[in-house]
Amino acid sequence: MSGYFLGLPIGLYLIGWIIEFVRYWRAKPAVPVWGGGLVAVGWGAHTFLLAFNLWQQGFHLATELSGVAWAAMIVNYAVHRKWRNAVFGFIFPPFAVALLLSTTLVSADVGRISEGLALAPAIWRGGLITHIVSILAGNVLFAMACLFSIVYLYQEHQIKAKLIRLVVSRLPSLNALDSLNHRAIALGFFFLSLGILLGLSLTSLEGFERRPIAWRLILPSLTWAVYAIFLLERAFRGKRGRFTAIWSIAGFAVVMTALVVEISFLAGRT
Repeated sequence: MSGYFLGLPIGLYLIGWIIEFVRYWRAKPAVPVWGGGLVAVGWGAHTFLLAFNLWQQGFHLATELSGVAWAAMIVNYAVHRKWRNAVFGFIFPPFAVALLLSTTLVSADVGRISEGLALAPAIWRGGLITHIVSILAGNVLFAMACLFSIVYLYQEHQIKAKLIRLVVSRLPSLNALDSLNHRAIALGFFFLSLGILLGLSLTSLEGFERRPIAWRLILPSLTWAVYAIFLLERAFRGKRGRFTAIWSIAGFAVVMTALVVEISFLAGRT
């Protein structure tokens, strides 16, 4: 029964995460801070449900995953309180939501949820389309970031070698390219996170024995981790310029690997 109520902390975490993303994107203190409050309320509901599940069912895989998600939000609060950086609210909530969605894959409620889904196939198709579009949007933005990185490294080389010409000077400055790169990665990270969470939701709704989407989320999740590390490095150590460019190119190599695997998977099914 408690599996149905997971929608409350999941929804609050997601809404708070979106608001925190807006704060991170705009990087202005004037942006409303409601996101943190919603996340806190979601954590309270999550705490109650976790305690109820532990009392009713004891320790098993679903409660352990929920416990890790709960601990991740504790870490989110602790590091945000210490360093006051919006990047934490941008990364930890979707990680916690992914773990909470994963609990439905091993819970007893999956079969009943799947039966309910069969009554609304249009919702499933709409979710699948949104999942695919979100993943693709993230990948396109990562491709743009990679392009900005290549231009950055090329222009930096031209400047250091004193080979800069008029045609090169018409390109954006190194600072502008670095900013564009960072913004493309941040926005791509948002869409990739949304796509992964939708994929996990659809996997949960498909039922325990039918999970083709789950395996296909492994490489996108690896891509998510690569760019999450980039955002944390930039926030903690203030890495800019060449570091951003090289990491962006390396991250896009992971994106391309995931895309090749996905195409191979689809070709194998035809």
